[in-house]
Amino acid sequence: MTGVESGEPGAGSGRGPAVIAVVFTALVLAVGVGWWNWPEKTPPVQLDVDFSGAVPEVREAIETARDRVRLAPESGEAWGELAMLLRAHGYDRPADESFRRAQRLDANEFRWPYLLGVSLENVDPVEAERCLRRALAVAPDLALPRLPLAELLVAAGRSEEAATLFGEANELEPLNTRAMLGLARLESDAGRLAEAESLCRQAEEIAPQNRMVQELLARVLFRQGRREEAERLRRRLETMPQVETSDDPFVAEVLILRRDPNWIAVKAQTMLDQGLTQRAVEYLETVIANHPGRIRFPLQLARALGGAGRPAQARKVLERAVTEFPESAELRLVLGLVLGEMEELAEAAESFDAAIQRKPDYAEAWVWRGRTLRDRMKIEEAERCFRQAIRFRPALPDGYAELGTLLLAAGRVGEAVDALETAVDLSPGTVSWRRRLFEARRRLDR
Repeated sequence: MTGVESGEPGAGSGRGPAVIAVVFTALVLAVGVGWWNWPEKTPPVQLDVDFSGAVPEVREAIETARDRVRLAPESGEAWGELAMLLRAHGYDRPADESFRRAQRLDANEFRWPYLLGVSLENVDPVEAERCLRRALAVAPDLALPRLPLAELLVAAGRSEEAATLFGEANELEPLNTRAMLGLARLESDAGRLAEAESLCRQAEEIAPQNRMVQELLARVLFRQGRREEAERLRRRLETMPQVETSDDPFVAEVLILRRDPNWIAVKAQTMLDQGLTQRAVEYLETVIANHPGRIRFPLQLARALGGAGRPAQARKVLERAVTEFPESAELRLVLGLVLGEMEELAEAAESFDAAIQRKPDYAEAWVWRGRTLRDRMKIEEAERCFRQAIRFRPALPDGYAELGTLLLAAGRVGEAVDALETAVDLSPGTVSWRRRLFEARRRLDR
């Protein structure tokens, strides 16, 4: 157990050398047993951090941040950084105390009241509301602080206030899906299902892979009696990843501070989702050097390099990983994607073939093999690949969309309409597929 305490020494005048010596000796002894005493104008704050079970990386990071606080006890930034590290690793109570100290010392910094408010939403809604309103006062031009505050008010039954905040956020950021989703939930709760569906559809066009949008849309459709559409959405949800990183840049900043090895993959993905590609690349390169023999990290690094426009480097990473993990179908798939990006289509097709050989029901590999063959004008083989993808994953919208596009180009308009209708049913938010379906129907009606 490690403690941090800040306090004000007793006031007095005419202190002689003997008194000063006693005070200094007491301070040294206190530091020796793990307590720090600093002259402060605020009441003492004690932080207890139980490091039992913590990996060395976590303890070292927190102790380094704690040392910065000891050296600069009046620095709101130092307290805030300590608070973020504590929060990232689940030390909630000392994190809360550190955030409180940070916002007292640095009243013009948005992050400290905001992060404290977000953390307290489900623990102390009253203090959470105070913190979020303070954050909003510091940064009134940001949409972000309005969103958790509005969600807090919804939970408290204060829907009108929440609607105002969601509306303001939507005006500040018209493409903010969280604001749209908040408004959609309010419309749904009020029984205005058509309005709720319209807002969900708008959010879906912006973020088609957002689970919360899909879940709310499925509930709205079910309440409208459109059970088949709702069931299709629920089946699609089963194929979407359960673990999501935060789209809140300030919460993501906290997540990125995680030091424990079990959090590596989420931390790297959070960096990528926030557009911190180079930082993710450097982090993953270090991780791979320190944690050899794990297939997930080379895959993430290759995707990061590909996203950064460095396919040649991604190819080298993947080719090394393929040597280490020769039976991995996923590595072969991603290598094929990189080769396709480099316009080496024959090699890409071979890599997709290798993925399918290792995993014959790998629907995504069948789709990408079909795309590569289509680009090489091998239309019949491409059609077979798309049909295989649909066979193995009947709820995979890409298979139907690619098949429909191929059939439309071949003049088989009726079959194209059927395939594209299924694709749009499975993924209504994909605008390009809806346009293609409109074109196919128009040609069918001629």
